[in-house]
Amino acid sequence: MTERLRVLGIGCHPDDLEMLCGGTLARYAAAGHTVIMAVVAKGDKGHLEMAPEELTRIRAAELAESAAVIGAETITVGIPDGEVYSDHPTRLKIIDVVRQARPDVLITHDPNDYYGDHTAVSQLAGDASFLASAPLLRTTQPACDTFPPVDFMETVMGLRFEPEQYVDISDTIEVKLEMLSKHRSQLTWLREHDGVDILENVRTVARFRGLQCGVKYAEGFRVHSVWGRRVTKRLLP
Repeated sequence: MTERLRVLGIGCHPDDLEMLCGGTLARYAAAGHTVIMAVVAKGDKGHLEMAPEELTRIRAAELAESAAVIGAETITVGIPDGEVYSDHPTRLKIIDVVRQARPDVLITHDPNDYYGDHTAVSQLAGDASFLASAPLLRTTQPACDTFPPVDFMETVMGLRFEPEQYVDISDTIEVKLEMLSKHRSQLTWLREHDGVDILENVRTVARFRGLQCGVKYAEGFRVHSVWGRRVTKRLLP
């Protein structure tokens, strides 16, 4: 893969892309491709005591720190947690994200992920990536010339997810974990609310995927297998 790509990841919350495809985004960035990390929800409910407004500010700063690790650009949509729906007003916002990023490849949540906000983003990203190329559907950004292939990243902890393609992240696993570690508020929240050490869990899933494909660490993906999205070349690194 010698051509320079524009890679758009659309995640729901500010730490989802790091958890589920961070090693792959790091590989794209290391190879000189442009990486854009778009986040739909504010992440404003993930705390035991902090007010949503303060948590929104903190999580935006954590996202910026994480993206800076690999030199990625960021786009935020700003929908409150628990209010992400696959409706027309939100679809228009995601269309603008795609038109702003103008990606050659798009990575987003799997339709079978564990939580309604995640599955809504999966539907929104798939729909918006196609509609972004429709010039008569007018938004604040000009229409794209084409629509990109879409890859679904892992579900959280890999449940109900059978990879069709793998990316070897043996050389970027520590970068992935460094990116995720910038989300300090969520490391604390997940430990206190769910009893989860998310860094350990993410490393374990990556090791398991690595065992499946014969490398030390890997991330798994599925192809959005619908008309117009299948291509004859591999775009994942």
